[in-house]
Amino acid sequence: MIDGMNYYQILGVPEDALLKEIQSAWRTFVKENHEDVVPQFERPAARERMFKINEAYAVLSNEEKRGDYDNAHMLNGGSSIELVRRRVRKAREIMQRNRALITGEEMKLIETIIDYLDPHTQETCFGWMTAILCEHPDMARYVVAAAFEEQLLGAKTSLMDTLLQQAPSAISWEKVYLYGGDILGVAGKEHKERNYNQLARILCHRIDLAKHFVYPSFQEQASGCESDLLPTLLHVAPQEITQENFDDYIETVYSMRAIIYGQLRSYNEQAIAWILKARPDLVRKPEKKKPPKELPLPLRPRS
Repeated sequence: MIDGMNYYQILGVPEDALLKEIQSAWRTFVKENHEDVVPQFERPAARERMFKINEAYAVLSNEEKRGDYDNAHMLNGGSSIELVRRRVRKAREIMQRNRALITGEEMKLIETIIDYLDPHTQETCFGWMTAILCEHPDMARYVVAAAFEEQLLGAKTSLMDTLLQQAPSAISWEKVYLYGGDILGVAGKEHKERNYNQLARILCHRIDLAKHFVYPSFQEQASGCESDLLPTLLHVAPQEITQENFDDYIETVYSMRAIIYGQLRSYNEQAIAWILKARPDLVRKPEKKKPPKELPLPLRPRS
C-alpha cells in the first residue's frame, strides 16, 4: 500500500486488469508527468507521483510479483489465463448482440483481448468493429486502438481504411505516438515498411497532427525502412521539423559507425539531404571526431 492506496488504485485499473491495460495506464501517467508538459513549480510533485506509479507498475507488470502481491493483500482476481478466458467469453457474447446496443465500454473490453485470439478470430473482431463504425460513426473513438492493432498484426481486414474514410478526426496524437513506438517492435523490414506507409496515409488525413509524425519519420529512416513517411512529411508539413528534432536525428546518424553501418549511414545521409532541401534554414551541426585511443604503454611507438 502507498498512502492508503493499493497498486491497482494508483494506476487506476481494475483488479482483473490485463497486462495491456496496465501498460496503457502507465504510459498515460508517464506522458502526463513528463517534464516537457509539467510546469516548473509542479515538477517535484510530478517526480514523486512517478516514483509511486513506477513502483506499482514494476509489480503489476510482472506476473509472479503480481500474484504474490495479490495474495498478500487479498486482491486475487484470478490467474491471468482465467482472466483472459472470462473476457474472451464475454467478448463473444457481446459480438452476438444487436450492434445498435453496443456501448463504448464493451468495445474497450473487446479491444483488450484481441492480442490473445487466433488470427481468424482477430479478423472476425476487426470485421465486426468495421460494421459498427459504418453504422455508427460516433463510435469511432472506440475503434482507433483496434485499427492500429489491425495494422501491427497484418490482418487482412479494412478497419483502418474505414476509420480514415468515416472519422479520421477520432485519431489522437497519443494514439499516433503509441503506434510509432509499437512499430519499432514489429518483426521484418517489409512489415515495418507497411506500417510506416500506414502512418503516412494517416498523416495525409491529419495534417494538424504533423508535429507528432516527425520522430516516427526519423525512426523510419534510422531503421533502414524505405517507406513513404518522411517524404510525405516533407511534402505536406516540412515546417513542423524543429532544429531540436533535426539535431536529435543528426546525433542518431552520427552514432552509425561507417565501418559497421556503412549502407545504413549512406541511406540516412540521403534523408538528411532531403530534409535540408525542404528546410534550408535548418543547420547541420558538425560531427565530433573522437580522439584516437592511446595505445597501452608496451605498444606505443618509440620516440
